[in-house]
Amino acid sequence: MRAVLQRVLQASVEVNGQQISKIRQGLCVLIGLSIDDTPADLDFMVKKLLSVRVFDSNQHALLSPGTTMIRPPREQKEITQANEGVEAVDVEEPAKMWAKSVVDIEGEILCVSQFTLYGSVIKGSKPDFHLSMKSQASKQMYLDFLDRLKKAYQPDRIKDGEFGAMMLVNIANDGPVTLELDSRKFEYSPITHQSNPAVFKALKAANPNPKHGKSGKPGNPEKQGSSEKQGQEKQDRDQEKGNEDAKGERERTCGDV
Repeated sequence: MRAVLQRVLQASVEVNGQQISKIRQGLCVLIGLSIDDTPADLDFMVKKLLSVRVFDSNQHALLSPGTTMIRPPREQKEITQANEGVEAVDVEEPAKMWAKSVVDIEGEILCVSQFTLYGSVIKGSKPDFHLSMKSQASKQMYLDFLDRLKKAYQPDRIKDGEFGAMMLVNIANDGPVTLELDSRKFEYSPITHQSNPAVFKALKAANPNPKHGKSGKPGNPEKQGSSEKQGQEKQDRDQEKGNEDAKGERERTCGDV
C-alpha cells in the first residue's frame, strides 16, 4: 500500500465541475492499493498517517466553520531579577519544525484513491498498472481503510473523494511538504527474466548472486542469515587447503629429482 502525503492549508475535490469535498489545514493523501495488500497494510498506513510529524510546533488548526488558523508562537514569561524587584519579560519561543502530527494540531485529512501510484514505465512509455489492485476489490479495501482511519481519529475530520471517478484535486501545499509512504518499503518481489527482462539483466550484472527476502509484517524487513558469509569462509578454507596440497606436491617432486 502506498500513500503520497501532502501538508496543506486547504484542499478540495471536484467531480463534473461540482465540489464534493473540502478540508482546511491538515493533510491531503493520495492512496494506492496493490494486488497483494492485506488488512495489516491498512493498519500500518493508518498508524503512520496519524503519527508522522510534518507540522511545526506553533501550528494548530481551528476548525470552526469556514476558518483555519496557525496558532502564533506561545509566549513564555522569563523571570529576571532586576535590582530589588522581579520583572516579567515576554519572550517568543522559536517554532520547531517537524514537531506535530495531524492529530496534535487537530487537523483534517482528505483521502483520494489513486491507483496510478503503482504505475510503471520501466519498459516502454505507456504506464503499466498490473500491480494495482483491481477495481472491485480495491474499492472495498479502500472503504475499509477509511473506516479504520475514522475509528482511529475523528470521523468528522476525515474527508474523501469519489472512488473511480475523474476528479480534479485542488491543494495549497504548505511548504511544500510531500512524503511518500509505503507499507512494503522493505519487501521486494523477485524480478525474473520473464516479468521484466531489462531490470533482471541490470540486477544480475550488479549482483550475480541476489538474495530475495520476504517480510510477513508491513514496514519490517526480514533479517538475513549469515549463509553467504559462511559460504565465503568455506571457499577461503578450500583455497588455502588447495595451496598447501600444491606446495607439498612440489616439494615431493623436487625430492625425487
